[in-house]
Amino acid sequence: MKKYNPKSLANLKPGFKSKWNDTNTKLIRVPVALEKQVLDYAHQLDDGVTPPPDSIVTNDFGEEFIKIMAKVNHQEKGYKSNSASQLIKDLKALSDQ
Repeated sequence: MKKYNPKSLANLKPGFKSKWNDTNTKLIRVPVALEKQVLDYAHQLDDGVTPPPDSIVTNDFGEEFIKIMAKVNHQEKGYKSNSASQLIKDLKALSDQ
């Protein structure tokens, strides 16, 4: 049996319409400074809008990020936790794109 706060049911209003098209939602924590950008981006995705080409989340960015993360996961030289100099250089170069 699921536990819930009985007072929360009293706050539900009949005919409540979610702000999301996909009603399966999850509570997450994001930095306050990024709150508006994250919500705007999430609502665009929820509405089926593709991100603009000048968005930071581009295919090239994503592909490069995946390559870097693979190197981190394989603990290649310069990508280990005790010596991340190459990782830092690659991330700086990626952020300059």
